[in-house]
Amino acid sequence: MASQRPDTVCVPMRGGRMPPVPVDPAAEARPDPAPSDAVGTAVPPALRRDAPKPSALLDRLLHRLPVVTRRRLHRGHFAYLRAVLQGVAPRIAAPLYVPEAADPDAASAADATAAAGAGAGAAAARDEADLQPVHRLTGWIRAELCAAAARGGNFARATLLRLDLAPGATALPTLAAFAAAQGLEEFSEGEQLAAYQMAFGTALDQQRRRTALLRRQLLAIHQLEATMAAPVGLDDGVQAWFTDAIAARLTAHGLRTLAELHARVAADPRWWRAVAGIGAGKARAIRQFLSAHTATLGGLPEAAPGRAPASAPAGRQAPPAADSGTASGVTGRPDGTATAFELPAPSPLMPMTRLVLPAELDGRTGRFRAPRELCLIDAPDDRAAIASWLAVRAPSLQPSSPEASSPGAPARRSHTYEAYRKEAERLLLWCVIERRRALSSLTPEDGAAYLAFLQAPPPAWCGPRNVPRWAVGWRPLEGALSARSVGYAASVLGNLFAFLVTQNYLVGNPFRAVRVPVRIPRGPDPGRGLSHELWAHVAAALDRLPAGLASQRLQVALHLLYGGGLRLAELVAARTDDLEHVTLRQADGTPVTGWLLRTVGKGQKVRLVPVPDAWIDRLGRYLVARGLPGDPRLAAQVPILGVVRGVVAADIGVTGSALHGQLKRFFAGVAQRLDASEPALAARLRQASAHWLRHTCINHSLDGGLPVELVQQNVGHASLDTTTAYVRTEDARRLAAMHKLWQSPPASA
Repeated sequence: MASQRPDTVCVPMRGGRMPPVPVDPAAEARPDPAPSDAVGTAVPPALRRDAPKPSALLDRLLHRLPVVTRRRLHRGHFAYLRAVLQGVAPRIAAPLYVPEAADPDAASAADATAAAGAGAGAAAARDEADLQPVHRLTGWIRAELCAAAARGGNFARATLLRLDLAPGATALPTLAAFAAAQGLEEFSEGEQLAAYQMAFGTALDQQRRRTALLRRQLLAIHQLEATMAAPVGLDDGVQAWFTDAIAARLTAHGLRTLAELHARVAADPRWWRAVAGIGAGKARAIRQFLSAHTATLGGLPEAAPGRAPASAPAGRQAPPAADSGTASGVTGRPDGTATAFELPAPSPLMPMTRLVLPAELDGRTGRFRAPRELCLIDAPDDRAAIASWLAVRAPSLQPSSPEASSPGAPARRSHTYEAYRKEAERLLLWCVIERRRALSSLTPEDGAAYLAFLQAPPPAWCGPRNVPRWAVGWRPLEGALSARSVGYAASVLGNLFAFLVTQNYLVGNPFRAVRVPVRIPRGPDPGRGLSHELWAHVAAALDRLPAGLASQRLQVALHLLYGGGLRLAELVAARTDDLEHVTLRQADGTPVTGWLLRTVGKGQKVRLVPVPDAWIDRLGRYLVARGLPGDPRLAAQVPILGVVRGVVAADIGVTGSALHGQLKRFFAGVAQRLDASEPALAARLRQASAHWLRHTCINHSLDGGLPVELVQQNVGHASLDTTTAYVRTEDARRLAAMHKLWQSPPASA
């Protein structure tokens, strides 16, 4: 039977795979929290509510609940509990993930009650009868997971899983509604946020703590799933999944394995009529169980259009066909008046960390694998080889605080890591899905075909940019790549294969023989920067920002990006102890005094960047606003740029994504004010990013007469040629000469 790896969280369901659960891959390797982290002062009193425990009577009911299936956890149970914890209604989640848990006898009784009754009372009785098995199911799954954690000696995890983290009944108002109610419409957003924090600070802190605990609950469930969930396979005996009574009746009728049962149900919708002791209700539950595991068992024929299958009683909507490609039509009420819950069609395209590769495609037997005894990296397959390459070529950033450097802290991924991972992931998916071969079996012809594929990918490979990686709608591409992007992909993949060759994982690099089909511009793009005029508008807008930590942080960040030419990753990693006040002696013996910022750039190269005294003064005011000494030498070992929301901790630094978002919003606001007077400048500013300020620093430094070799050292270019590409002196001289020629009167004959 097809095996499913423990690290995969794709849950079998109708129509194929369920989208991967949103669990941080970096967090999966964290050790379980200590007991003091799970209980005690870390959990606010308002959240310290234990989930309901099954009573003795309820425990007996739980043993009687699965009329068809045995009490055994599979991946659907874990997916169901995760969905309920994240706010999905249990009556919607249960048919999707554990449809076999519905009690056919209870359902039949509810239908009889509804048929005999009239009006809202009958519907309420049927609703109550439907919900009882679902509530018992939730309590049973929680109890099983808590017991498993306790058996393993992890009492902190057991306590964490018992917490009921349901949100409060009263929802907080939006910022706009709060401002309108308090008459703050004319105040700045920073002042509105300060008032909002003052009014709802306690509730906001509880929300943040609840979110943090919920993420830890989901992680604990995911970790237990890897050891407790049993996959459903065609070779399994019916005794493994059905109760003894049901299994005995199926076996007596010659249905000994799930494969035989699946074939019989697929061949005859009324198969149960020939099996003694199995009626329509139990047959429906068996079919629902098989339909919930189509990923490993295969699909069942869909019912005839417009009518329910023979095993479905009148008045209830039949489950969607297993092979229909979607899981839709699950209604919220028995009368079908609620809105339907629909999922998009499953796709084989998923992040490589979630991809389940068959043995012939995982690279263990790749065509161009070097002898195993000569390989220098611990990589049994292609995915592990990519991970080794990423660890060397694009290491994680240093943590921004001492607490973040603890063993359990998540790694901070650099932009280089994300870019390299994206290119390797696209190639791996293309290899196994489009080419049907392992990455370690690629030929130069495959490499050329892949670059052509990037220039015209099929629609199924494309999707919106900002879809989370764990979501079902995630796709590896946004659309056809430009010539520049194709060239970048070829360069990165050539680097990947060159690394694998030098480590004796592969015998050759297929991309060395691949010619990029289009001419790719070399070097930086000097045009991606702000002109002197546009920077003047930006600087003036910075000075007009309202008082507040967010405004001060943005002023410090933008002036350092412009004055020092730092990369965004270098900026957010900078700390006060990286600043040094020095007095140096020039060649003629004259002393010069100033500040230097030590930063680590690409290739882990350390450089010293001069920063202006005016920026140090601005930084001092920002540090004082954070409750720190104004002299950076006295405010040691704290991030230069801190957080501004929630409880302001001096030792917590801002993330690159948060700062990038703040900068883009600021640029958009400045551009909006320029739309009327300078529409061309406004359009250009909307394209700008943090890296544009690095280009701006280089351009303006060269325009100011700074020698090109000094600019190279300041910004950390590995080659002087890279910095020289920004020099436009010769272009300016040539353009001026041509203007002079064009404006001169024509020579007389």
